[in-house]
Amino acid sequence: MRDSVMQDRRDQGELSLTRQGALDFAARLIAHRHWMGRGDGIVRPYRAAPWWFQALGYVRAGTRLCMRDIYGLIALVGLLMLPAFSAVVIGSQPGPLAPWVSTGLTWVTIVVGNIALVLAMEALDDGRRLVPTELVLTALRWLPRYLWTNGMTTVLFWGIFTPLQTLLAVWLTRWSWPAFAPLALLLLPMLFWHVRLVFATYAAIVDDQPGVRAVSISLGIAQGRWAMVAMAFAGSILIEAPVAGPLYLLIHQVANPAVAFACTWLLVMLMRPLMIAVLHEIYEDFRPAALAQY
Repeated sequence: MRDSVMQDRRDQGELSLTRQGALDFAARLIAHRHWMGRGDGIVRPYRAAPWWFQALGYVRAGTRLCMRDIYGLIALVGLLMLPAFSAVVIGSQPGPLAPWVSTGLTWVTIVVGNIALVLAMEALDDGRRLVPTELVLTALRWLPRYLWTNGMTTVLFWGIFTPLQTLLAVWLTRWSWPAFAPLALLLLPMLFWHVRLVFATYAAIVDDQPGVRAVSISLGIAQGRWAMVAMAFAGSILIEAPVAGPLYLLIHQVANPAVAFACTWLLVMLMRPLMIAVLHEIYEDFRPAALAQY
C-alpha cells in the first residue's frame, strides 16, 4: 500500500513537471516575435488585447515600476533638479551673463536627468535599489552616446517639422487662419513621428547600441503600434495633469524667460519618472529579441 502511494506521488510529480514544461513551451510559442524583448518567458496578459487596453496596461506597469523604490526615485529626481533650481536663482540676478548661465544649468538637468532616469528604470526593472549619486556618475559616462543619438533624432524630427510649420504659417496667414493653426494641423504627424524616435535613447543606453543602430531599433519598435505607444505616453501625462496643469499655468506668468525655462523643466522633471517608466516597459517588451539575451 505504501509503495502504491509513493508511486502515485512520483507519477503526480512527473505529471506536474511535464505540464509545467508544456506551459513554458506554449508561452514561448505565443510570445515569439522578432520585436519581442523580454527573454524571461513572461507573457503579459494585455499583449493580445486591443491597443487602447495595452496602453492602459503599460501605464499601470510603469506606475508599479516607479513604486519599487519610490524614496530612491524621489531622492534621484531631487538631485537632478539642483542645477535647474540654481538656474532659477542665477537667472533672477541682473547682468548680461545671468541668462546664459541659467540656461546652461537648466540644460544640465534636461540632459543628465533623462539619462539618469533611463538608467534608474533599468535598475528598478532588475530589482536593484537606486543610488542617486551612482546613477548620476553613470549618466555622465553615457553623455557622448546620448548626445550623438539624440542629435540624430533631433535632426530627423525638427529637420522635417520646422520647414513644414514655417511653410504652413506662410500659407495659412494668407487665408487669415489663427496663429496656432500650423501647430494644430501638424500635431498628429508630430506625435506619430515622435513615438517612432523616442526609443532611440533606450536602445543606445540600455542595450549599448551605436547611434544609427539605436535610431533604427526605435523605428522598428513603434512600427504598427504607434497609436498604443502614443496613448500610453499621453496616459502617463494625464495622470499627472491635475497637479502639473495649474503649475504650468503659473509658470506662464513668469516674465523672465530664463527663469520660466528653468521652472518649466523643474516641472517636467517631476513628471519624467512615470513617462520614462512607461516607455521603458514598452521598450523591454518590443525591443529586438536578440538584444534581450544580454
